[in-house]
Amino acid sequence: MRRVPATLEIIPLGTGAAFALPDQAQSGYLIRAGDSAVSLDLGAGTFNRLLGQIDPIHLDAVVISHLHPDHLADLLAARIYMAYGPGVGHPLEVHAPPGLMERLEAIVDGDSWAGITAHDLPTGGGVLERGDLTIRHAEVPHLPPTHAVRVEHGGRSITYGADCRPNDALAALADGTDILVAECSFGTSEIPEGAMHMNAEAAGEIARRAGARRLLLVHGYPDVDREGAVRAAAGAFGGPVEWAREMTVYAA
Repeated sequence: MRRVPATLEIIPLGTGAAFALPDQAQSGYLIRAGDSAVSLDLGAGTFNRLLGQIDPIHLDAVVISHLHPDHLADLLAARIYMAYGPGVGHPLEVHAPPGLMERLEAIVDGDSWAGITAHDLPTGGGVLERGDLTIRHAEVPHLPPTHAVRVEHGGRSITYGADCRPNDALAALADGTDILVAECSFGTSEIPEGAMHMNAEAAGEIARRAGARRLLLVHGYPDVDREGAVRAAAGAFGGPVEWAREMTVYAA
C-alpha cells in the first residue's frame, strides 16, 4: 500500500557524485507530502530505489537540475517503464533545462520516449504548482543552466542546491528553509580555482546566510572525509548538519 506522509519529507535515493562509492547511487531525491510527490534528479541507480518507494505513475513531476549524466542517467530506465511497462498510459512529466530530449535521443531514439513528456525550465527560474506542492527554482552557477529547487508544502520547505559553486542565488532561494540539501564535492579541501562545486565550509556558510534549520551534505567523491566535512560545515553554519543517508526519511 502506498504510504501517505503527514508532512513534507525528503528521501535521498542517491547522494553520490559523478562516480560514487560501491553502495551509492548518483543524485536523486524523492520529496512528498500527502498525495503529492516529485523527484529531483534521477542519476544512475536511483530509478530502482524510486520504485521501492512509489509507483512513478503517482509522481506529479520530475525536475532535472542540469544536464550532467549523474543527474539524469536513469531517465533511460524510466522511459522503458513508462512506455512499455506498468507506466503505460501515464507519461512521466519531466521539467529540465532546454536540450534534454536532444541529448537523450542521441543515445537512444525511437518510440520508447513516448513515456516521457519533457518541458523546458524557464531561463532564470520560476514556479511550478504540482498537486499540493509548490516548486520554486532558480539558476545557480554550474553547467549553464543549472537550477536549484525549493519544494514547499504546509508552511514547510526543502531546498536542493543541485551542483554549484558558492553563490548568492542559492542562499536567496533557501531563505528560511527547513532543510537545505547542499553539495560538498570537495569535503574539507580547498575549492580549486575556477571549480563549479563547493566544499563543506561553503555549504555551511550558505546554510547560515539562508537561515536554514538543518543542513544535509551530499555529492561528495569517495575519498571525501565525511565526518570532517560535517564538522567543518557545522562550524560555518552554527546549526545541525549531517551527511545525508540514502533511503532515509527526513521530515521538514
